[in-house]
Amino acid sequence: MSIKIMADAVSNLFFDILQNKKLDIRIMNLHLRLGDKEYLCYDKDLNLKEFLKEYYEQVNNGVEPKTSLVSTGEFYEAFKEELAKGNKIICFTMASGISGTYNSACVAKDMINEEMGKQDIAIIDCMTAGFGEGLQAIKAYELVSSGLAFDEIVNKLEEFKHYVRSDFTVDNIKYLISTGRVSKALARFISLLKVKVLLKRSDKSNIAFAESVIGKNMAITSLMKTVVNNIDKNIEQTIYITHCNCIDDANQLKQLLEKKGIKNIEIYDYDVISGAHIGPGSLAVFYVSDKPY
Repeated sequence: MSIKIMADAVSNLFFDILQNKKLDIRIMNLHLRLGDKEYLCYDKDLNLKEFLKEYYEQVNNGVEPKTSLVSTGEFYEAFKEELAKGNKIICFTMASGISGTYNSACVAKDMINEEMGKQDIAIIDCMTAGFGEGLQAIKAYELVSSGLAFDEIVNKLEEFKHYVRSDFTVDNIKYLISTGRVSKALARFISLLKVKVLLKRSDKSNIAFAESVIGKNMAITSLMKTVVNNIDKNIEQTIYITHCNCIDDANQLKQLLEKKGIKNIEIYDYDVISGAHIGPGSLAVFYVSDKPY
């Protein structure tokens, strides 16, 4: 029996990334409504470049994107399909503290495990979003390829997720406030500040305040310093920078990191599902730390 790695579309693992990296990871698509159109993100037939162009044009013109989680039924059917192929399943979902997707996957898992009388499905709350989830799914694929047993892989992944850092800055905090992705207390605090804020994933599977700075350049510099101070320098790893329609900021962060001797940096568009909740102009960096949260 083989092991199938799955993740939801918030993992930032676009179809072309999976192809280029030769990753056999199954992505559970999420639905996004933009005006009168509905998109399946990220179906392989979706023209990502054209979609992102239209997406940011409409969002910048005031159109509010609407997202929906992966339903229990969708997980149930996908799990049954993979099990019928003789696969065990390790499935990653975005942070349980910011979405109900994790709960949907767990309900489907429990239904199937009860039906079959065995535990062939593991659901992992990645405790973050974007490439923080994608990085964990890639690690899982590598562990599976190394030939480790199912339970051993799951145990390693449950430990590994506490070392995955997700640090980011937003251009306008209103998106996080309007969608309830930050606590009311944190929202009130940030709203009073006329500064840029740096945010991070927390050990409670949601978003936490990191620091406040003056101006965009200082925010990018602070992101660089955060990475330098926390990255595990003893392992070979890829650092992922993602951006919400601000490629110049992403390149600036990459250059700052490279000056500090940090290499193997890749830049991608930020997935628009979780990106819808942080807004245009947001910049994030994902990597493995040398210490747990």
